[in-house]
Amino acid sequence: MTALFIIDGLPLEDRRAREAMRIAAGIGVWGKVRPTLCFARANDTALGQAENGELRRYIHLLRDTGGGLFTHAPEEPDGILRHTDEAGLAKLIDDADTVLRF
Repeated sequence: MTALFIIDGLPLEDRRAREAMRIAAGIGVWGKVRPTLCFARANDTALGQAENGELRRYIHLLRDTGGGLFTHAPEEPDGILRHTDEAGLAKLIDDADTVLRF
């Protein structure tokens, strides 16, 4: 089963966005669901320079168990996230068994 998490907030600033990452990392480790995350506004800088150890742990878990980390932000990502456009986001939504928006 696959789950797409569309996260509107920035995990360093928004507790809902941080909670979405925690949930996705937890179900990924469980092994029954393959989570994919798409950040509407976050970029690599917002995630990669996170001094928050909790967020770094979630990112590592999601890289190991998830279906991918994407951004819909206009800036090109540097490595943690892959960029997706409207068509790519529509494909992610179509391919997911469940879509959750935070």
